[in-house]
Amino acid sequence: MPEPLKRKDRNGVPYVRPPEIEAWLVKLEGIEVAERLRQFSVMSRKSVGHVPSEVLVHFLRRAWAEGAKGDFEKIFRILMDRVEQSLSSAVSDSRMAGARGIREEITGRFAERIAKDCRGGGGLMDFFEIRFDKALAAIRTSVLRQIGPASVDTVPLGTDREDALEVSAEVEAAAADFLGGDPSKLDDPAFRLELTAAIDALPNDQRQVMGLLLQGFQIDSKDPNIMTIARILQCDERTVRNRRDRACKALRAVLPEDAL
Repeated sequence: MPEPLKRKDRNGVPYVRPPEIEAWLVKLEGIEVAERLRQFSVMSRKSVGHVPSEVLVHFLRRAWAEGAKGDFEKIFRILMDRVEQSLSSAVSDSRMAGARGIREEITGRFAERIAKDCRGGGGLMDFFEIRFDKALAAIRTSVLRQIGPASVDTVPLGTDREDALEVSAEVEAAAADFLGGDPSKLDDPAFRLELTAAIDALPNDQRQVMGLLLQGFQIDSKDPNIMTIARILQCDERTVRNRRDRACKALRAVLPEDAL
């Protein structure tokens, strides 16, 4: 059986892998390494036999612990390819100025986290074995808040690509403001497309604010090291809030009443 994870949440409860991830680990432990690596290389989530990234993280860490350098390097390359694929959608060149540099910073921090974990970082990669997409989204949000794009349109909500990620926590939190406090409505792919189209139709100043909100940026901060919407758009906090409020009002007017 796979070893238990080391870290605990803020309430002191040990991290536990989801049952489906544990099932994958048990299944793949019983096959040859070459076949396991072949299955890892299946990139598309829609493909039969696609292995969740949480599972790749587990076997990456195990390969390091066992001194299997060749296996570690192969799994690492596959995992980095997955990260780069997801970032090409979440941090798109067509929607964000300086996107390439931001993607490189995110992948660099992800790789650095793996390196620290391998050196005995006290379970730094544990959460990646539970919710890989959410853990990667946290790194992405941290980088965006610190670096910030030169300009932003809207954030893709992940419905038109087969490799699209689940809706991230920061998108849910921002969307709750104009979804009547119920971000679960974003679970509907058709509604997400409609929402994206509605945001794209907003005036430029409102569209920029909504795009940044949906990428997890906070409106303002006293910390000069945090990149905020007010700093990116070079305006005061009140202006940002006014643009946000006008955008939310406009979205409520054009989206179906039963969706709000």
